[in-house]
Amino acid sequence: MFARYREILALPGAAAFFWWGLVSRMQMGLTGLSTFLLVQIEYGSYATAGAVLGVTSVGYALIGPQISRLVDEYGQSRVLRPAFAIAVAARAAFIVAALMHAPTWLLFVLVPFFAASGSQSTLTRARWTHIVPDKHSLNTAFSLESSLEEILFIAGPALATVLATQVASWLPSVIAASTILVGGYVFLSLRATEPPARRGDHGTSPLTMAPVVDGSLPRVGLEVAKGRRTRRYRNPLRGHLLVTTPALVITSVVFATQGALFASVDAATVAFSEELGLKAWSGPVLAIWALGSLVGGLAYGSRVWTGSLSSRLLWGVTASGVGAATFHLAPSLTVLAALMFATGLVIAPTMAVGDGVVHALVPRSRVTEGMAWTRVGLDMGVALGASLAGALIERHGSQGGFAVTTATGVAGFLMMAASWRYLRRKRAYDETVGREVGPVPADA
Repeated sequence: MFARYREILALPGAAAFFWWGLVSRMQMGLTGLSTFLLVQIEYGSYATAGAVLGVTSVGYALIGPQISRLVDEYGQSRVLRPAFAIAVAARAAFIVAALMHAPTWLLFVLVPFFAASGSQSTLTRARWTHIVPDKHSLNTAFSLESSLEEILFIAGPALATVLATQVASWLPSVIAASTILVGGYVFLSLRATEPPARRGDHGTSPLTMAPVVDGSLPRVGLEVAKGRRTRRYRNPLRGHLLVTTPALVITSVVFATQGALFASVDAATVAFSEELGLKAWSGPVLAIWALGSLVGGLAYGSRVWTGSLSSRLLWGVTASGVGAATFHLAPSLTVLAALMFATGLVIAPTMAVGDGVVHALVPRSRVTEGMAWTRVGLDMGVALGASLAGALIERHGSQGGFAVTTATGVAGFLMMAASWRYLRRKRAYDETVGREVGPVPADA
């Protein structure tokens, strides 16, 4: 089962950037609920905590893609060294402000700067895209990434809950900032596997294999005619990935439904445990969900799949939605944990398939930016899910939070059911430097 994972980790430099990248991404699983719990504990309000978390996610949605675009153009280390410093400073200021019970507007000002660290989950995926030899190895790499990343997303909140409720409200947030400071800078120091920047030091135009919608985008291997330039006004959206690749919009919206599902489950599980007088046990319950995701993800990545990417994404989103819709029926934490384990089996595979769809449709030279947009969807979903769940928990208890879980699961299914045929018809660009390559089936 693990032979394929050993093969990709044996690639030169792969193990180092993978493990240090994992350390730097520990904050991804901690940030959401650690921010939520710090505000909820210090200010005594689920609604305020949900609003702060919502602003945090909106910050990631607005700033994250811009950071990723700069990373593609100028390189990971050049952009992220100063960006990481800004993100860590913002986190430290937020912790101090919350502990001093500063006005909530100050929290709203600080939390968007968390996003200066960019979409870290895309950084290692970009490196895998740069070094792996074939699409099957890339599928294995994405599965490994998604499996352990979902562990971070689900076990992180479990750890945050235990530390915030049993030790100190600020401790999970401090750990999250420390992982960026240590893991992030070591990761950036591993220059051998860093993907090349599109834009060189001499200001050359970036090459792209994006579909040409108005004749303005050059293709790899085709020289752009030189001559006198005609001055004209440019459409600011020309060449934007969300314009040239509509399927990326669909995938990002699907990721948003999953993010809302995850956030609402986190908040509702904490509230359900508190109603039973077992708040500290919400962490272990969420950890069981993480275990299911790990098992499912590793099993998915251990074999070669020949079926349609779009069909696999449809089945994954459907299974996660159906499973999550049963959570509100659980009469106890034991039953809830069993339902979460079963549902968790499809979470990491679904995320891996979503990454595969993006990789098939987005030019390799813009893969960091492309995957950043799916993370924007995930973050916006977290913002919406956390805000709605927090407000409904205040009024209706944990059942209000689980109602958000059910609604977002249904929304994900409806989105995929409506767009499945469209995604199946899409064609992918296989980008190679020096020659133009025609479209190939995205699901091949």
